[in-house]
Amino acid sequence: MKKIVMGVVVILLVTGDAAFAAIQYEFFQTSRSDASDLPPSDFNAKALIDGQRSRVEFLSGNAYPPGTYVISTDGSRRLLFVDPTQKSYTEVNTMGIANSIGSSSIVINNLVSNVTKLDDGRVIAGIPTDHYRLTITYEITVNYRNMPLKQSVRTTIDKWTTVRFGDAIESALQSTAQTGNSKIDELIAAETTKIKGFPLKQTIQIVTINQSGNPLGSKLKLPASRTQTREITIVSIAESAADDSMFRIPAGYRKVDFNEQMSKSQTQVLSTTTQ
Repeated sequence: MKKIVMGVVVILLVTGDAAFAAIQYEFFQTSRSDASDLPPSDFNAKALIDGQRSRVEFLSGNAYPPGTYVISTDGSRRLLFVDPTQKSYTEVNTMGIANSIGSSSIVINNLVSNVTKLDDGRVIAGIPTDHYRLTITYEITVNYRNMPLKQSVRTTIDKWTTVRFGDAIESALQSTAQTGNSKIDELIAAETTKIKGFPLKQTIQIVTINQSGNPLGSKLKLPASRTQTREITIVSIAESAADDSMFRIPAGYRKVDFNEQMSKSQTQVLSTTTQ
C-alpha cells in the first residue's frame, strides 16, 4: 500500500444511521500532487451504505485494482480489503492505526479553522446542494532521526452537501477512531464534522510549506512547498436494498497478513490527516 494513515477511507465509507434501509452511490475520485514521488491516481467506484455496514467496489482506475472491494460491518473500525482474483482478503484495524499515530512524535500547533457558506450551490446527481468552504491552518512538527522537521499547512476543503439523506456523514463520524493525541483529534474533527450534510462533491487542496530546510548531514531533500489536491464527485445516488451477503467474505477466501499485503499491493489507502 502506498499510504497507511488515520481516517482510512473516511470520505468513501460514509457509514451512518440514516433514515433509509441503505444508500447506494457511484463516484469518481482524482488525486494530484506536484511532488514527483506521488503519482496521480484516479478511480471510479460504487458504494453501498447500510447503517454501520458499508461496501465500496472499485470499478476502474489506477489507484485500486478494478474488481477489488472494501467491506466493513462496524462503522469502519475494521476494514476488509477483498481481492476476488486471488480469492483473498486483508484486514485493516483502523483503531490500531489511530493508536499508532496518537503515540507518535507528531506535534500540531496553532490550529485555526473557519467555515463559510457560499451562494453558488449547484445541482449534483439530480439533487440541489449547499456549498461550504472550510479553511484549516496549522503547524506540524515530526522528528526525523531525532531532528524536528517543521511544516506549515493550509487545507482548503469545498463541499457541496445535501441533508436529504439524514445527515449520514455526521452519524458516521461518531464512530471515527480517536488517536489519543488531542491536537490530531481536533484536526480530524475540524476536517470531518464542521460541515453538516452528505457531500455530493468535495475538493481538497493541501499546501505544505517546509519551515526547517533540509536536515543537516542528510541526503533527504525536502521541497520548499508541496501542493496536493483531491476531488470526489458523486454521479448517482439513491435509496437501495442491502443483502447481508454483500458484507461477508466469500467462503474459501484466505486471509493475507497485513504486513505482507503492504509490501506488494498496489492498493492506496486514503489519507485525511498528515500528508
